Amino acid sequence: MKNINKYSFAAVLAGALLLGLPALSQNDDIPGVGEPGGPGRVLNPAEMEQWLRGRALFDRPMHRTRGLGFPEMNADSCRACHQDPAVGGAGGLELNVSRFAFDNNGAGPFIDLPGGQGLSKLYPPWVLDPTVTPPNDPATNETGREEYDPEVADVFEQRQTPSILGGGLIDGIPDLEILQNEDPFDSNFDGIFGVARMVSVGLGPDEVGRFGWKAQVPHLEDFTRDAMGGELGMTTPADGRGFAFTTDSDSVADPELTLQEVADVTFFMAELGPPLRTFSADPDVAAGEGLFNTIGCAICHIPELQGASGPVPLYSDLLLHNVMPAGFRGMVEPGAGAGFFKTPPLWGIKDTAPYMHDGRGETLHGVILRHDGEAAAVRAAYQALPSADQARLIAFLNDL
Repeated sequence: MKNINKYSFAAVLAGALLLGLPALSQNDDIPGVGEPGGPGRVLNPAEMEQWLRGRALFDRPMHRTRGLGFPEMNADSCRACHQDPAVGGAGGLELNVSRFAFDNNGAGPFIDLPGGQGLSKLYPPWVLDPTVTPPNDPATNETGREEYDPEVADVFEQRQTPSILGGGLIDGIPDLEILQNEDPFDSNFDGIFGVARMVSVGLGPDEVGRFGWKAQVPHLEDFTRDAMGGELGMTTPADGRGFAFTTDSDSVADPELTLQEVADVTFFMAELGPPLRTFSADPDVAAGEGLFNTIGCAICHIPELQGASGPVPLYSDLLLHNVMPAGFRGMVEPGAGAGFFKTPPLWGIKDTAPYMHDGRGETLHGVILRHDGEAAAVRAAYQALPSADQARLIAFLNDL
């Protein structure tokens, strides 16, 4: 199911000129419906214009004149991290970012240090220029590297860039669909618990988290605002939900992105098509799928959840599980302790190596062997399989 509705270069170029976007080259041909990085459905002309605007913003390297960095950042564009196998996808190990805190060498309590858990990767060049006044001032307690002191920290964790492909379908999965799979007290005695991350949202009721390694973000628009601030250091208009970075101390007027730009980027991500399964006729793939279910992988990696417009074959329950070994030290967030991570969707997994929240699994075989905690019994069942059956299960995963 590919090349269903290929958007021609001529049509895209005409649309870009109409919208006043930077000219595209032939190498920037827009993927068609069903292709990686393309829309998940046929868009009408008005929708295609908005999708193109959002794609241009997602792809565009920002500049200090737009408010990039405050004064730190992880990248200068969304695409800089979300690029495999196409714009909007995952990121490699070299794009990992760090988080840090203090837990008294594991004895507790866990404490967030001033400035929070995130440690940005980059200083924009102008911050290092001695002729330019840095846009942060410790005397006024503005956000900046002076507030971050990783040398005081004693617990660190890496975070890898997750794919956004198919994110719009995940966004449309109702809260109740996720909540019905919770098993906080292991009522069926299978050793697997699973809890939804309930996220505080402004002054409203808590909502179910769907995005982020700890399911800390409920919806795609929240993700847009959170990432613009946390990754690029750019401010967005307040919406009362608590995910926007609304002000910073650089010389660019806040908010640095308009409501329309936030809506355009969100629309682009929401309409990115999901990874499509190969559906190979190889009998090993079918056998591997049976093994996937038999040994218990599908308990957490549920093949599909019901979305707003039908089944979403994401292979995840979107719940938090503790899959780390006993004594694991890592980041703690409200409702998500150390070692607890959202079950990552497996669709498109063949294109998103390395694996797990920090990239510690380099291969599909290796990442299965790194499952622990609630997943220890499933890992043991996999290890007990003959090597030929292990290869069949891997063949199935590579078909997703």
